Amino acid sequence: MADNFSVVLQGLYLDSDVPFPLYMFDVAVNIVFSLITITGNALIIAALRRIPLTQVHTVLKAFLFNLALADLSVGLVVQPLYISSVLTATFGYQNASRILGAAFYLANWCLPSVSISFLTAIAVDRFLCLYLRVRYRYVVTLKKVTVALVALWIYTCAGTLLIIFNSTVYNILANFSLAVCLALTTFCYLKIYLTLRRHNNCVRLPLQAANISCQKELASRKNFNFMRYKRSVWNMLYVYGAFILCSLPLFCILVVIHVRGLDRTTKMCRFFAATLIFINCSLNPLLYCWKIREIRRVVLGILSNIFCK
Repeated sequence: MADNFSVVLQGLYLDSDVPFPLYMFDVAVNIVFSLITITGNALIIAALRRIPLTQVHTVLKAFLFNLALADLSVGLVVQPLYISSVLTATFGYQNASRILGAAFYLANWCLPSVSISFLTAIAVDRFLCLYLRVRYRYVVTLKKVTVALVALWIYTCAGTLLIIFNSTVYNILANFSLAVCLALTTFCYLKIYLTLRRHNNCVRLPLQAANISCQKELASRKNFNFMRYKRSVWNMLYVYGAFILCSLPLFCILVVIHVRGLDRTTKMCRFFAATLIFINCSLNPLLYCWKIREIRRVVLGILSNIFCK
């Protein structure tokens, strides 16, 4: 839950319940993973710009580009602001720590929310691709997707500014948006799973034993590349799964804090869980390279050009 911004403006003070060596360890971890996040996502963005549209569909490419851009912003903005605010507070520069801490607070609520929005948009896109089949390329165009992506950036960034004026309204809006994103993403992937399972069952049936729905399903196979589609869905599920695994500890701890309040144990758990979300931004480039061979080839080519010169 977002705190009152006037409290945030008072400055970032190191919590006495969190040992000072852990703060320094956390700063070191964030420095390392910030560099990894910046390098990894910069490579992904460079690779996406070089990959021909025939290898990665233009709409999916736009989604991946913006998701990598959001992760890159975490490494470039959020983590450096956190590191600098902690260090300035440690060495007694309270005015600098107050300004950096407030900027970190806003960016920390904004950019991870952007990533959640994009992951939801990808799930909706994959659902529409399966539902529309042949009509997908005519209905879901790059122009419409670009407008939607820009709207998500504006909505999330503008919504975050509500913290400055009314944190209560922001908390209501943020909780509602999070619930919608999680419900919509779960619905889309569940419908995709059920449809693909039905399709697999139809494929296994002898043609003469197939009912009318199965015959229609098999007929649609001629104009729709199910193997390529399933691969794209699984690729995005790995990214979504990594996000959930890295975010779930913090969500659970926030629920515990809401129920029983803050104590030394919950403060320590929240401290480590928040860093885990930052680490997620450095994992996504690895997942892209592991699961999407077109991106992997281009990234390896870029690295070979850099290190073999």
